[in-house]
Amino acid sequence: MNKQKAILILLLLIPLLFVLYFFGPFLIYTFFDSSWYYSEEVDIGSFDYNSVLTKAEKAGYEVDGSWPWPGNFSGFNPGNVPEVREIFGSAALVQDIRLNYDEDSELTVFLYEGGPEARPGTSVAVSNFSHSDPQSPLKLSEFPDDSWMLEKFSLLFGLDEKTSEKYLEALKKAAKNQTWETQMQVNESLDFPAVYAYLLEKSDNSSYGSSSGLSEYPTNVYPTEVFLIDGKRLGSIKYSIPRANVMTYNKGNRYIVELDASGKVRLEIIMHPGSSGETIPEQEYQAVFREIFEELGLSPEAVDSFEFFASSSRVW
Repeated sequence: MNKQKAILILLLLIPLLFVLYFFGPFLIYTFFDSSWYYSEEVDIGSFDYNSVLTKAEKAGYEVDGSWPWPGNFSGFNPGNVPEVREIFGSAALVQDIRLNYDEDSELTVFLYEGGPEARPGTSVAVSNFSHSDPQSPLKLSEFPDDSWMLEKFSLLFGLDEKTSEKYLEALKKAAKNQTWETQMQVNESLDFPAVYAYLLEKSDNSSYGSSSGLSEYPTNVYPTEVFLIDGKRLGSIKYSIPRANVMTYNKGNRYIVELDASGKVRLEIIMHPGSSGETIPEQEYQAVFREIFEELGLSPEAVDSFEFFASSSRVW
């Protein structure tokens, strides 16, 4: 190759390399980027969460998330408490219960799981937020009054006075060998309807807060119901509401139904790679979602209540 040809090739390569350097990432993103449709969350009313996911799987849809079957997630069954079922759905569980003695100390009930080989059991714990040294045991003087503790053991588990006293003494002994808070397991079943009735009766106000795990996959929702009396915290109940995604493909586009057991649903369409700027007719994607709803046992007419927003890119 003579010198003139080498110079000519170099002169051609420099602009090409310049274009690739500055515009290459944009061209790559354009190739892989896709258009996106999504809706806000809509409460479509109560439905049988377990039945919906079972039908989805039988119909051949992809299902990702929490199934309300034993072993998938833990919590106490609320039992026959209509208020809880109406608000949170039939598959909701009670994650924990906290009863407040004063602004510093509380009694907590939760399920203990010590790993796959250990049997889960009901645990109770006493905490005192004014306890300054996390490395030292809780002092008995930092416990709530005995009368209050005995009353709450009876309320939580339906125990007689003698059995309540036995557990209180065991909890005090456990305090000597633990730090920060005192915890122990009890061989008793939680009487949630009694606890809920107590909190409703004694409180003069209540409110809800909610949180969920941080993950790209569906995670349970954990709303907390807080009960107040004269502006002070009487107790709280943390619930666990399972959530799942039901997914299918149509013409290379991924249709997603995000739902939780309380009846809240969100819809999403992720179009095929390279579809940035492309659109789907409204009638077409609504027809797909109606078919999905019908196969899940949900009302197809509910699709009309969703307002869809479109984005020509999921990258920018």
